[in-house]
Amino acid sequence: MCRMILASGQFDAAAVLDAARAMSCGETATHDGPIKQHPNGWGCLWLDQGKIRTLHGTGTFADALPGIDVDALRHSRFLAVHVRHATLSKNHGIEFSHPLWRTSGATQWYMMHNGFLPTVYAQLGMAESRFDSAEYLEYIVDQVTPADFTRDYLRSKMARVSPGGSAANAIFVTRDKAWAWQWHPDDTPYPDYFTLHHYQNNSTTFISSEPIAALGTASDWRRMNNHELHEFPLGE
Repeated sequence: MCRMILASGQFDAAAVLDAARAMSCGETATHDGPIKQHPNGWGCLWLDQGKIRTLHGTGTFADALPGIDVDALRHSRFLAVHVRHATLSKNHGIEFSHPLWRTSGATQWYMMHNGFLPTVYAQLGMAESRFDSAEYLEYIVDQVTPADFTRDYLRSKMARVSPGGSAANAIFVTRDKAWAWQWHPDDTPYPDYFTLHHYQNNSTTFISSEPIAALGTASDWRRMNNHELHEFPLGE
């Protein structure tokens, strides 16, 4: 299970990174889920002069944050941060830190996932699951183009997945476009924990696993509807 935040437009990168740190430490956890702290790895993705840059690490984001060069992110108009609580003890290590990435056709896809999808492997013809988030990414992006990446497409794909998962909330990113996708099954055990929150003003959009008072007052945030999809052009 994880926490993640996306910032688009004009924003203070240091404040966004600190929001991710606060979520990872449980400082903003007012949800219904039993997991408050997310110490098992982290990752950042941002746009820099037309190129996607990423950082990955293990351990806690709070420990890693002082070593991140915030100046390298200050001029970006898109930033996403992910902090993990590994659902399975075997899935610890840098290879499990998000964003994950996969090439499909001519497109390089990146993804950050919040949730657990232990049955999605069956859609790939696998005998058992090895890492559900990687299997989710493969299932969603293989044989699709960004032009076909719509709410209807995502809903139809998730409708085929057998019950048993908790959420498929995700941030998907390509060089030209990004998406934030809210999805959990009706029987998810902790609907508050698995509902993303949206903030919008004239020049800034935040989508976050938890509303962050330091970025905007409670009245500025709203809970996203289930199956809600937001799209962000990344042209600079």
